[in-house]
Formats: sequence, structure tokens, C-alpha cells
Amino acid sequence: MRLIPLSLLALWSPIIVFALTASNETELGAWEVLEECHLVKVPSNDGDSFKVAHKDKEFIIRLYYVDCPETYDTYIDRLKDQARYFSITESDVITSGKTAKAYTQQFLNKEFTVVTRWEDARGGKQARYFGIIRKKNQLLSAELVRNGLARIYGMPTKGNWPDGFTPYVYLKRLKQLERTAQRKAAGIWASAQNSVQLAGLDKIKDHEETLQEPPTTPVFARNSRTRKIILNTASASELDALPGIGLALADRIIAARPFTIINELVGIPGISMKKVDAFRDLVLLNEPPPMTADFYLSDSNTYLNKEVTVLVSMVTRSNLTAPNGFQAVHLETAKQGKQGGSVPAFIPDEYYDSFINYYRQPNREFTGILLQKDANILLVYRRK
Repeated sequence: MRLIPLSLLALWSPIIVFALTASNETELGAWEVLEECHLVKVPSNDGDSFKVAHKDKEFIIRLYYVDCPETYDTYIDRLKDQARYFSITESDVITSGKTAKAYTQQFLNKEFTVVTRWEDARGGKQARYFGIIRKKNQLLSAELVRNGLARIYGMPTKGNWPDGFTPYVYLKRLKQLERTAQRKAAGIWASAQNSVQLAGLDKIKDHEETLQEPPTTPVFARNSRTRKIILNTASASELDALPGIGLALADRIIAARPFTIINELVGIPGISMKKVDAFRDLVLLNEPPPMTADFYLSDSNTYLNKEVTVLVSMVTRSNLTAPNGFQAVHLETAKQGKQGGSVPAFIPDEYYDSFINYYRQPNREFTGILLQKDANILLVYRRK
């Protein structure tokens, strides 16, 4: 089973081509944490984009969600847009850009960590990849905004970061930091008093700055292969790393276990549905068995467009519409007697009868490519 049927290749080719346009060595969607990186000092470096060395490889990283002022007038449209945002002159934009560049260069002195999924950042003559820069207990993007040296810019990524919080939660935190920088007239904001971004600032309640924030250096869920925090077994320190959950609420969660659905957390004093929604994508109730549907679907971004193997406990018919020449089924999965959820699969007509006969015996392996079709994530049986 090595080739995708031509009809399916035509159906999903945009997804497959997109997955193959990442770096030469890594498929888009697989997050990597690169420790012990160093800055490569080149003239093209600026506040939010710079060359990085990791082991024997060099590449350019563009920060997620922030945009530092330009250091030259090469990209005049971007320069004018930044001038409008801050209500400063274009020459002041360039001056501020050089200040941001100097701050980033100082921040990246010595070793730091890059977190990236090799997403193409475009722009410039050389390939650039979006990334998160972490050093000790700080994230570079947050520190640039905190010091008034960058604006919030860009849309959130899909899915979760590998570092313990969702992109939407992080963007909310960046907005809080921007408001703080504006109040303190930090960095560019000292010269931007006429900016429309400051409108209504005096009406924002003081408690905004005291809102619960995600940890600056998030904690990996080390007790789970999925990298998510397992609510029914997590330690107090792991639960404490969730947005809005401190040690006191972590103790209450532990006392109320086990849970059968995540929404049961709302029954705990101090936990609202809004708070649960802020970390819903970071948690699972229980550790899913490997080689099951629940295992792969718990982190579908990592496994999407890749070949995966599940252990099939039972096959049932599916009402999902299949392409011409295919039958849709549901694969129930389990490992060592522990149920692992179900996933739809498309089976070529010519293999369907033998497929059904083969999987009447439980615990047989099924290997296919994990794809997304409309709102469904499914497995596609590959022809030999």
C-alpha cells in the first residue's frame, strides 16, 4: 500500500502539496523545539526577523504575531502603514526600527531556543520561517511589545503550540502588554500620543493588567505522549501551568477527580465555562492509547497528511459520503483492551470485501494517510 488512488490525489492535492512546501527536511505541521541556538549577525537582521544557527544549519526566523518598525525604506508600503499605526513620521519609524533591532540583538546574545513548525513567512529574498523565540523565562515577542518596540500583527496559527497555551490566549496576553506599554509611554509610544491606538485607553479598567496570564515559559505535559495535560492524572504543578488555574484551583481539580467530561470542571468553585474554554485545547481527560484514533486526533496537526497506523477492534458502516469508487467505514480502535475512539476511513471498492473479511479479526493493524476533508479528519487506505 504505497500509492494514493488518483481520484483521491486529485481531491486532496492542495493539502498534500501544501504539506510538502515546508523546509527541505521537515514537513509543515510538526513542531520542533531547537535548543542552543545562536544569532548569526548579518546586515539584514532586524527586530522581528533574523538569521539563526542551530548545530550545522542556518535559517531565518520571523517572529509570530509581532511586527517591529522597518530599519530602511526598502518596503515603503509597510513603512507607511507603521507610520499610520503609531502616528509618527516615517523617519521616526526607521529610528524606532533600529532601536528594536538593537534590543533583539541584545536579547539573542548567547544561547536561546527556537520553536517552529517551518511555516513559510514569505517576504525578502531568502526563505523565512515563522517561529517563537524563548530565552530563560521570557519570549522575545512579548518583551518587544512590553517595551513598546513592536505592534501586534498577524493571525493566530491553527491548533496548539507545543509550549502549553493556545495562540489566542497568547494574543490576548500581548494585548494586555501593549496596553501597559501605552500607559507607561514605553518605547515608540512616547512619541505616538496622537495614535488612534490610544483612543479610549483611559477608560480601560485598571484591573486589565492584573488578569491571570499564561506562564511566560510554559510547561510541557511530560506525563503524556500527546504533550497535552491529562486532567485525571496531572500533578498540581502541571495543572497550575494552565491559563487561569493557580495552585489553589489545581488542588480543587485533583480533589474532584475523576472527570468523565471536561465541562464537569465548571462545577468546581472558581472555574467558569469561559475559563475552561481558555485551556480546553490543552487538555485531555485520560491518556489515549498509542496506535488509536484518539491518540492521533488529540494532536491532529502533528499527524495530518502523514501515514499512521491504528489497531482496529471493529469495522462498521459510515454515512459519510465517499468519493466515487470508495466505501466509507468507521474504524473502532483499541489497544490492550483499552478503547481508543473511532475514525472514518475510505476503502477502494475493489478491496472492500477482502478488507471487511480481514478486519473481522480484532487487533489487526490498519495503515493509511490521515487527511482532512471538509470538517472531517479521516484515514485513506493506500493501494499497493
